[in-house]
Parts: sequence; structure tokens; C-alpha cells
Amino acid sequence: MTDEWAERARSFGSAAASYAAGRPHYPREALEWGLPDGAHAVIDLGAGTGILTADLLELGLSVTAVEPLAEMRALIPRDAVTLDGSAEAIPMDDASCDAIFVGQAWHWFDVPNALVECRRVLRRGGRLVLLWNLVDTSDPLTRTFADVVGVEERADSLLSNDEATPPYDEPSLFDGHEQLLIPHVQGYDVNRAADFAVSRSSSIRLGDGERDAMLDGLRSAMPDEPFALNFFCEAWRAPAV
Repeated sequence: MTDEWAERARSFGSAAASYAAGRPHYPREALEWGLPDGAHAVIDLGAGTGILTADLLELGLSVTAVEPLAEMRALIPRDAVTLDGSAEAIPMDDASCDAIFVGQAWHWFDVPNALVECRRVLRRGGRLVLLWNLVDTSDPLTRTFADVVGVEERADSLLSNDEATPPYDEPSLFDGHEQLLIPHVQGYDVNRAADFAVSRSSSIRLGDGERDAMLDGLRSAMPDEPFALNFFCEAWRAPAV
């Protein structure tokens, strides 16, 4: 990981409240698809403010949220166990969980070390599940949002690619990768959309004037009344060998 990339990863703490308010949740179908049979104890790795944690708790699971940034950890739901840790140093015992979920965070990890750590704490047959919410720019309003804010995480290329490459490929640790794409819709208003916009690392790093200009453009482009933004959840799962 470059110094700049590491700095971007650390920048989210300064926008923790906006992250919690603005980021989309994950569709229940994707979470249930990721769970192995009989799963009970799961990890939300790189949990941020606990958006995915909350979704997993709603399934009645025992959830441990692992997050390195204190500002983000402070907002994680209290029903979860919250630990200070990282993907490269997960503070849990060997073979202590049934599944590890990573929402919108895998690209921030040192992947080779993260894979070894994930395999260590997963039981044999437990699953590593990676999730990304990608904007669906086939919807005109969602495309306008993405264009104004500069969102790069778009579903367009995935929908036209029948041979997507798994984001982790280490057959000695995880094998049998499977992908699922699930469309879903999230309710927004202009204030929540603004929180989503400023919670992105590229927005956090803007100068105040540039960020204010982006937000002015967003408020002008979005409806005054509540609206929907459209997403595809990209999900990957693979069992620990």
C-alpha cells in the first residue's frame, strides 16, 4: 500500500458522522447468500461506522466488528462486539468464526496479509464474503448524482462482463469463488445524499472551496422531495479450505 493510499484509508475518521448517515446499507439477500449453513458467529472486517454490522445483526447473528479508526468505531451499534484491529492483524483466536464479511473495504487492505489472517480466524468451510455497493447509472437520477459527485464505483462494467475476476485468488486458502449481483434501491433526500458525497475519500481530500462547490452542484441537481438512488450490490463468497 502506498503512503497516499494509506492516508486516504485513514481519512474516513474525519467524516465518520457523514459516513454513518449517508452510506447505503446492504441487501439482505446478499448477506444470506454469503452465510454458510449453521453460521452464528461472524466478523464485519473494516467495519467503519457499522452499517454492515447493523445489517448482520438484523439476521440474529453474533457480530464482531473490527475497525482501526476510533472515530468510526464510536458509531458502531452497541449490540455488536467492537474491537480495535485491522485486516492484517485481526484480534481474534484461530478458527473462531463462521464467516467474515467485508463491506466496501477490501481494496484498502494489504491483501496477501489479509488473506492469511482471514483464513486463520475462520473455521474450515467458513466463508470470506466481500461486498461492494456500486451505483446503477442506468437510472438517470442516480447517474446525475454519480456525475456531480464523481463516483467511480459504478456497476456498468460488471453488468457487461461475464468473466469477472474474483478480488481474492489464493486457492491454498480460499477456493470455489462465486459472484452475485443484486439490484437494490435506497431512500435518500438531499441532506443524506450530501452526507454520502462528503463521506468519500476523494471528497474528504478536497479543499473547502472545491467541496462546497460540489455540494452546491449536488443540491441544485437533486429533487427537493425524497428520492431513490439505485445500486447493485456486488458480492463474492469463497469457503476456507
